[in-house]
Amino acid sequence: MSELIERGAIPEGYKVEVFDGRVIMTPQSPEQDWTVSDVKDAVKASGIARERVFGDVLIAFPGENDAAPDLTIVDFDAERRKNSYSCLDVLAVVEVPSEPEDEKDYVRNVQKYGRFGIDFYMIADPFTTTVTLMSEPHAAGYGRVVEIPYGEQVTFTLATGERVEIGTGTFPTRDAGGA
Repeated sequence: MSELIERGAIPEGYKVEVFDGRVIMTPQSPEQDWTVSDVKDAVKASGIARERVFGDVLIAFPGENDAAPDLTIVDFDAERRKNSYSCLDVLAVVEVPSEPEDEKDYVRNVQKYGRFGIDFYMIADPFTTTVTLMSEPHAAGYGRVVEIPYGEQVTFTLATGERVEIGTGTFPTRDAGGA
């Protein structure tokens, strides 16, 4: 996947990930893009530098498939490696499912991000209009899971002491039928 990204071989508007040995290529919906944009704006408004917040950038997971989360927040001293970062530098990840009850976001990513100690994993689901915020990572996932309806504030404090506040009132919704 790294080679594809470096050669620019990924079609515009698509997100490509290798997951469990399969190449997953999905176009990003407008709802995904708008939600990620709203979250990124809120994270930067919380005082986190632009250089530490990005979307669809490759994150390396030693011994496992790499990932390109919808939005990633990295630590102050995160070291860029060409066009990627190590999962060890990741403080928080946000994903926006591309389909209802997306197994990748709700099962496999929960296990992977928890196992690698990513402190916060947030799923902003336009189908259920709910934000799921996970914390207290452990070997099989997360010890704490909080569901917050769209329209309410999501707040968490990173390991750096920085407080992130995300208003969800502008998050777009999407019909589970694909509309």
